[in-house]
Amino acid sequence: MNAQATRNRQATIVVIDDDFGIRESVKDLLALESWDCVVAETGKDGLELIKTLKPQLVVIDIQLPDMSGFQLCQKLKRDAATRNMPVILMTGRFTDRDDKIQGFELGADEYFYKPFEPPFFISRIRSILRGLTPKAA
Repeated sequence: MNAQATRNRQATIVVIDDDFGIRESVKDLLALESWDCVVAETGKDGLELIKTLKPQLVVIDIQLPDMSGFQLCQKLKRDAATRNMPVILMTGRFTDRDDKIQGFELGADEYFYKPFEPPFFISRIRSILRGLTPKAA
């Protein structure tokens, strides 16, 4: 398993992408926000991390070597233990409107085209994580 972590923090985020450069860039970007980021290269490794760490958010590339990000998203949303876990899908290839619709219909909370704008990416993650925080009465 190829997993690396930037420790501490307010939220744990698992990033699954087979491209080393993308994984490291996203990990570095999330570390700037003081989020704990753990990365995986394959869907299988990512699934193991998710089951072990129970992260607050998962970022999945659609084109993985062992399964599609669509398939992984669907697995997460069908499992009672992970169905409420927010998922962001990202892709550099599946940019058709129907692909985006498919991602949302499978339960993704956001869908990004690569390359994405870091400030917008971070803003969406903050918004998703805020939605997980219990509101004060």
